[in-house]
Amino acid sequence: MSQFKRRLQASAAIAFGAVGLSLLASPSQALPGPDATAAHNFTARILVGDSERACTGTLVSQRWVLTAATCFAADGKPAAGKPAIATTVTVGRTDLTQTTTGAVRTAVELVPHADRDLVLVKLSTGVAGVKPVALATTPVTAGQAVTAAGFGRTKTTWVPDKLHTGAFTATGDSSANIVLTPAGDAVICQGDAGGPILRANGQTQELVGVASRSWQGGCLGTPATETRTGAVATRIDDVRAWITSNVTPVPGDMSGDNKPDLVAVDDTGKLFLYPGTGTGALGTRIQIGSGGWSGASVTHRGDWTGDGMEDIVAVVAGELRVYPNRGDGTLAAPIKIGTLPTTARIVGIGDTTLDGQPDLLATYDDKLYRYAGTSAPTPSVGAPLLIGTGGWNVMTLTAPGDANKDGRVDLLARDTRDGILYSYLGQPNGTFSDRTEFGRGYTVTNRPLIAGAADADRNGVADMWATAGDGTLKFYKGGSDIHGPIDGPSIEVGTGGWGAIKSIS
Repeated sequence: MSQFKRRLQASAAIAFGAVGLSLLASPSQALPGPDATAAHNFTARILVGDSERACTGTLVSQRWVLTAATCFAADGKPAAGKPAIATTVTVGRTDLTQTTTGAVRTAVELVPHADRDLVLVKLSTGVAGVKPVALATTPVTAGQAVTAAGFGRTKTTWVPDKLHTGAFTATGDSSANIVLTPAGDAVICQGDAGGPILRANGQTQELVGVASRSWQGGCLGTPATETRTGAVATRIDDVRAWITSNVTPVPGDMSGDNKPDLVAVDDTGKLFLYPGTGTGALGTRIQIGSGGWSGASVTHRGDWTGDGMEDIVAVVAGELRVYPNRGDGTLAAPIKIGTLPTTARIVGIGDTTLDGQPDLLATYDDKLYRYAGTSAPTPSVGAPLLIGTGGWNVMTLTAPGDANKDGRVDLLARDTRDGILYSYLGQPNGTFSDRTEFGRGYTVTNRPLIAGAADADRNGVADMWATAGDGTLKFYKGGSDIHGPIDGPSIEVGTGGWGAIKSIS
């Protein structure tokens, strides 16, 4: 190991943890970069404990922040799971004194990279209204211009209130490192560990690296004899798949553990969440609605409030409502988004048009309609679009997810007259194909209730739950053949009492 690298690593372990980019607060100081603007509000300030350590991070999805692993452990190897020290994360505020924008969240989980100075930080609840950063897909080129952003100390201030930016040139190689050279007198200081290193791609700022180590020459508290200002960042383009696989919400997951869950209404009108175990089985149920759910049509699939968490949508007494998820599957006060006939049955189908927004299907008056959703703190739906002209009153609908792995969500429908289950494959225009027989024997006596389970056993294939006439719950492991999805084998995952359940989704 070179002396330069040893010195950089040693500097990462002091006082506030690994260093990061420190950017000056006013034009009278040496940093050429300006105060950050709203374009950088994906940058996060991370505070470990009351004041043990401060770092910078980047919002990479509504509920996840990427930062340096050395922010949480001097050796860069924090334990996975709940942070050892209580940690708060402020996102969406380039000026920390302004509290009308952004949000402050608690860190609830760490997912460290196996061999890089990187860790993903899960927030207690997602952050709506802040757009996550774009992730680079290619490495930096030699001498490429980049911008770094951070909340760390400056040449004159220990704890700045404002996010700042600085210009650097970057040189990468086939390793995990990006060498940063100031394009002027910018300098990397403590408190900016994990801060974003950004490259312009047209009008988009994309994340190419995470600030990791620095000489800190000129930073407040650094000896005057240290004049070196070079720095090293950790590249992220070649670990993009690791990031996205961890931060992309799992369809059907209400509790935030990346496993699809089941929601049910019992015969007393209470609403329950049955957490999935990732095997198709279910854990101990949690009551999330105290009453008044009898006769309601309930569904869950998609983030309706823009915070990266799946919400409940229901028709209750003719009102179409969104019940926001608090992050653990419990529900906040409902938001009315429309009116439907009291006889309407709905299913949260997912994103039928690939526009990044959740959609809803509804049957009433013997027809099938699609409602295009808008995900926002105040969600909404568009006008109904007729996509099925007749014969839908006798059908029980459910959403399996992408059953045939073509990138589009599909539909399952059970004909209550004969118990035949049909699949309707999603089409590019947001409608569905002609039906194909999926399975037989799903009569309302034999299998009273059915619900698409997304990929409940996490094997990459869409699954299904169904109650049985003997009061048990079955898990149907999805399968496929050359013609598309098929009905798979079933196992019993609920031993009794399911006869008292009146709806599942």
